[in-house]
Formats: sequence, structure tokens, C-alpha cells
Amino acid sequence: MRDLERGVDILVATPGRLVDLLERARVSLQMVRYLALDEADRMLDMGFEPQIRKIVEQMDMPQRGIRQTMLFSATFPKEIQ
Repeated sequence: MRDLERGVDILVATPGRLVDLLERARVSLQMVRYLALDEADRMLDMGFEPQIRKIVEQMDMPQRGIRQTMLFSATFPKEIQ
């Protein structure tokens, strides 16, 4: 955790765990320039949309235009496309 608190170039985390770390002020997303969500359709299907929205919209994540968001998946439902 000490290394994480000092800052990292790449962070891989589940949405729920990341929200937990953010709420406990163990990590900051202020310097994020690229946000990649792998298997995004599966995360949405599994009910992670509230956590993903919280990370992207409410935490200290830079706004769109400063940050690039990439969603990866083999398939996406129509409403996500």
C-alpha cells in the first residue's frame, strides 16, 4: 500500500476495490490521463455501473477532454454502443 500511496504509472483494480481505496483516501485519480475498462459490458451486466459512474463522475478523476476513457469488450449491448 505504501508504494501505491506514493503514486504509480499503472493501476489495475476492480471498481468496488477502487471506490474503497478512493473513499479511504489511499489513492488519488487527479493525475489520470487514460482510463481503460476491460470487459466493460460484463462489469455493467454484473451491476458495477454505480461504482463506475462514481469513479468517473464523482471522485477526483479529471474531466473528459483532459482524460481519455477507453472501454474494451468483445461485445457491447446497443444501449452502450
